[in-house]
Amino acid sequence: MKVIISHDVDHLHWSDHLADLFYPKLWVRETLRFLRRRISAKEWALRMMIPFHRDLHHLGELMRFDRENGIPSTFFFGMEKGLGMSYGRKQALRAIRRVQAEGFATGVHGIASDDAIGIQAEYDAYQALTGCAPRGIRMHYVRYADSMLQTLSDVGYAFDSSIFHKKAGCCVIAPYRVGGMWEFPLTIMDTYLPYHTQKIKETTLEILKRADEQKLGYCTILLHDTNFCAAYPVYKEWYRWLVGYCRQAGFGFTDFEEAIKELNKDPLRMMNDTAAPGGADGRTA
Repeated sequence: MKVIISHDVDHLHWSDHLADLFYPKLWVRETLRFLRRRISAKEWALRMMIPFHRDLHHLGELMRFDRENGIPSTFFFGMEKGLGMSYGRKQALRAIRRVQAEGFATGVHGIASDDAIGIQAEYDAYQALTGCAPRGIRMHYVRYADSMLQTLSDVGYAFDSSIFHKKAGCCVIAPYRVGGMWEFPLTIMDTYLPYHTQKIKETTLEILKRADEQKLGYCTILLHDTNFCAAYPVYKEWYRWLVGYCRQAGFGFTDFEEAIKELNKDPLRMMNDTAAPGGADGRTA
């Protein structure tokens, strides 16, 4: 089994949220977690200080870690604002150029999931902004609509990685085709794992074991870059541990593009063009 790692970039700079309620919600949410003893006093204090940092992202540190560990990760950036993602395209372009200069791939972090015109607009915006058509996309909050995958294929995306079973907290399904596009279901997402030093590892091991036993071929993992910091030590340590475990277990690291090349060469891995295993949207756990 090979591991594909990607990062959703939901926030960039402190000034992006001056006109919304992101910071008040953050303060209330994290204070409640502290009062319920779900996070430590140190974690609470660090999270209270998040709005006072110029950068909310942790792209530099995360890219350095991925590069040192030979991980060809992909970073998804928003082209539209919504659902707490408030940075503009100019800010996105600067970050995209920085990530690409480090040798990493980038894609679209989509907002429009049930709107064909909106999906096309985000695709066109990325192409106009960067000078190159986007190859892949992941929907913000992994949102899904019945016609979404076919629309993404029709627009021109080579791959999507939005299918995720929120209730199960994972999606143990092999990649499958929808039209001319490959869907890479999101096997593991950081924020759907238990925020506990030991339980997060135990849950991850259970999912990886299922994926390996089912001969998934490719396991797709998401870490949000904002969680790779001292304010979220459980997530940061989990990711560092995960990379080491995958290497020790013999799981190689690859990216979406190489996986597509391998899948296209192997007809035995080709799935039905219009239906995924486990249902039309493939969201079976």
